[in-house]
Amino acid sequence: MKCRNCGADIPDGKIYCEKCGKAIQMVPDYSPEEDFFSIDTPEHTKISQVDHRVLEHIRRFRWKYVAACACLISFGVLTYQIGYQHMVFPGSTEPGSELPLLLSRPEFSVLPGRYEYSVEVSISHELREEGTIYYTTDGTTPGVHSQIYNRPILLDEGTTVIRAVFIREDGMQSEEADGTYEVVFDYPDEPVFSVPGGDYAQSFYVTLTAESDCRIYYTTNGEEPGYHSRLYQGPIYIPAGLTVLQAVSVDEDGGMSGIMEAIYNVTESIPEQTEEAPSSPEINPAEP
Repeated sequence: MKCRNCGADIPDGKIYCEKCGKAIQMVPDYSPEEDFFSIDTPEHTKISQVDHRVLEHIRRFRWKYVAACACLISFGVLTYQIGYQHMVFPGSTEPGSELPLLLSRPEFSVLPGRYEYSVEVSISHELREEGTIYYTTDGTTPGVHSQIYNRPILLDEGTTVIRAVFIREDGMQSEEADGTYEVVFDYPDEPVFSVPGGDYAQSFYVTLTAESDCRIYYTTNGEEPGYHSRLYQGPIYIPAGLTVLQAVSVDEDGGMSGIMEAIYNVTESIPEQTEEAPSSPEINPAEP
């Protein structure tokens, strides 16, 4: 074996060159291409030249393949974005434009929450002139088949869920606005009568009292009292006969109490007055 460094003979069994001291490479470097193209015969030389061209074509095709794959991936991503834009954002089809955001949600004039009186909720949108507001009050999703908003929504006692969207004329839809309103009336106490109902022998006055921030409305003809009834301002006279007194208390927020009722039966007897017939004047006979 010859030393690859200095060319000196190396005896068998040695692992280094005694002349230059270099270690012997037990397994020589191997290159498949060099081994394949190391044949010196003319036929193999032609084959090697052909194989070199084949390898060169393979290398070129590999880069073309990579470039084609990259183009296909880019085209697929672009196609997905355009399709998603048409599906979710109808009306925004300008090429090269960014995917638009949803329009801003409608706004409620009264914040959702708990109230002790009836409330009116108005719904507005900054682009109100360019489309329509749709809403629901039963918890369902609003859309073009829902109620069209055109006046404030009056909420009485109970729980109401309002959901609303704005849809522009070109079909663009806003984000959804929703709110839960709980109206629980805080009713004032019923008014108190100073005299309970019953039978009485003579006429009297009844005084009505209520909470400090309440007004009292009453009737004495059997009709239910309300806002349009007589306002209590002083003691009520109960005359002889049958009187049905009914009254309600109304607080500053318009909350009305239950109806308080008392039936008075006054059997007061009215003394009879006797009138004496006037005496006839004396007529003196005429003198002859």
